[in-house]
Amino acid sequence: MATRLNCAYENLSSSFLLTTTDYQKQFCHLYTHRLAEMTRLLTPLALKEWGTQVPIMKLCELRGEQNVQCIIIGTIYKHQAHKPSILRDISEENQLAPQPQRQNYSEPEDKLILEDELQRVRLQGGEFLDSYKLATGIVCAVKGGTDSDGFFNVENLLFLESGPQKPLNVKKEGSKLVLISGLDQLQSHNYVEALNMFQYWLSGCFGNHSEAQTQVRLIVAGNSVRSSAMAHVPTLQVARQQANANDTVQAISQLDNWFASWAKAIHVDVMPGAYDPANFMLPQQPFHKCMFPLAAQLSSFQSVANPYVCRLDSALVVGTSGQNIADLLRSTSLDSSLEALRCTLKWGHVAPTAPDTLACYPYISSDPFIMKECPHLYFAGNCEKFETDLHVGSDGKRTRLVCLPSFSKTQSIAVIDLATLDCRQVKFSMEIE
Repeated sequence: MATRLNCAYENLSSSFLLTTTDYQKQFCHLYTHRLAEMTRLLTPLALKEWGTQVPIMKLCELRGEQNVQCIIIGTIYKHQAHKPSILRDISEENQLAPQPQRQNYSEPEDKLILEDELQRVRLQGGEFLDSYKLATGIVCAVKGGTDSDGFFNVENLLFLESGPQKPLNVKKEGSKLVLISGLDQLQSHNYVEALNMFQYWLSGCFGNHSEAQTQVRLIVAGNSVRSSAMAHVPTLQVARQQANANDTVQAISQLDNWFASWAKAIHVDVMPGAYDPANFMLPQQPFHKCMFPLAAQLSSFQSVANPYVCRLDSALVVGTSGQNIADLLRSTSLDSSLEALRCTLKWGHVAPTAPDTLACYPYISSDPFIMKECPHLYFAGNCEKFETDLHVGSDGKRTRLVCLPSFSKTQSIAVIDLATLDCRQVKFSMEIE
């Protein structure tokens, strides 16, 4: 078994760990704190970008005046006619005609509205305002002026871009991080050979001993038990639920064996996913150690939150199990998961659509999803296909973006060099392409 390189590790996900479980609060507190915190972060950026000649104002200070050039910092609300509504749920309960299900509810007619603490204004801006790329919950600074029709004509937009970035210390022998998602253990009988190959490769038993020595950590990015919702059968409902429960327990036991084997070779961090037996709302809390009794005995194994933030040597790593990206693709017309991931990085927020269309905990004094430090690696699990790009932001900030597909569908993983941020896909498929 390969001897691993030493790599300094720090878990920075404490802000995602819930200390209380009070679900009686309103979500307005979360939006209020998000706007206040991001206004504090955006104000110096706006002054640096546009100078002091154009004042930063509140909407209430405009007082209906026309042709006032100013900068407004606020939260975008995207009015969408086909967005999921509680009215549909009520109509289904009363056996009325439900609204049709839509995989994507973005339309060219969607309206963008900017809200601050007291008021709101309708935005328009042509080429400066790509409504199909924006979503509810984004906080931004807009430069422009009002007109006689009550619109705010946008001349430019400014986003947080995830704050400053600490320098990356380059080593001669770069440590490598391994990412895997969507194990879908309930369907693992279809690709158990690929899992065995992955385990041998991880242990350095494939003639890759020198390569395995540089691999310092494995992150399992959600949907380890299942990768899709359980099918609802109207007949024999109780029997079906019991069968599903038995299958889930067996799948978790099998995962425990896999994780224990992997953790004997490398440090393993396991995140919950959308269809795992974990809390539904973001941030998802770490699995209880009793779920994986064999793996939990090893110090190299740990269950972590989703989203997950850690620092490996000097590299800041931020990742999710993919719920934020899937929800963003439903509410926008973005072309790919990679573009959605890039947008959340530019906006400086991991999950801007929470809590509007993405369930999250009703925080009252903070918004832990704000990205105050720009990561070196930003990944999302359970995407449709493998995609990666090295994003270069303002001030030369470099972030490796990785969209990780489900292992159950592609039998592939991603390996990232933490020194150079190079990324490659490794496949373990038994099929000849």
